[in-house]
Amino acid sequence: MRFATETAHGFRMAWRGIAFLGRHHTLWKWAILPTVINIVVFTLAFALFVFFYQDIYGLATGFLPQTPPQTWYAWFWVAPLRFLGWAIGLLLLLTELVVLYFMFLLLGTTIAAPFLDVLAQRVEGLVTERAQEEHATVLGAARTIGASILDEVKKLTFFLLVQLAFLILALLPVLTPLMAIVATLFTVLFLPLEYAGFAMDHRHLRFAQRRHFIWQHRWLMLGFGAAAFLTLLVPLLNFICLPVLVTGGTLLVLYTEGAQV
Repeated sequence: MRFATETAHGFRMAWRGIAFLGRHHTLWKWAILPTVINIVVFTLAFALFVFFYQDIYGLATGFLPQTPPQTWYAWFWVAPLRFLGWAIGLLLLLTELVVLYFMFLLLGTTIAAPFLDVLAQRVEGLVTERAQEEHATVLGAARTIGASILDEVKKLTFFLLVQLAFLILALLPVLTPLMAIVATLFTVLFLPLEYAGFAMDHRHLRFAQRRHFIWQHRWLMLGFGAAAFLTLLVPLLNFICLPVLVTGGTLLVLYTEGAQV
């Protein structure tokens, strides 16, 4: 039952960041700053949604017929059609909300990335009790940043293309339930790339190497990704716990290297 033990350990590791941050007060400023940034970003997102709500709702439901039926018996087919149209409009509205939510989630994480990177470095330094390597030259730092940006583009492109493939396959009714399960599992295994990605950056792992690393430790990553996925399902909790998950992801990478965490 090794897979069950490792999955459970990976799940707990996602939340071990709470205890670690609690023990090391020097990390708090690097944990609080990303939280504040995300609160500001999501407050802006909510304000924009409220301000443009009528436009968003109109975009989602503008196709619905507005002309009332001319006879009373026409309601027998007009009413079901209107209900179906209302349901489709509601689904489109929810879809727009989800897209907006994840756009601002990505924006907040991107803005907070420099602070999260420092947080991950400090966590590694405390666990290993050694200073983290600094870039020797400006040119070396520029190359590392450029490679990291390229990896981010590859990571997001890979995620979107795979999810698009799942979505296309899900259009076949016989495959819809299966694709929903597969897409969820894929997302769960993808999330460690996001939250353990800073520690992987420090090891100069390229995108293909990161995928191999995730698969090599798939049960640990599955547990960690499941905890992160459940966090993302709770609005507001996800960005409050962002530093916790990054700390947990860093500890997870250190654990795979044999560190006592």
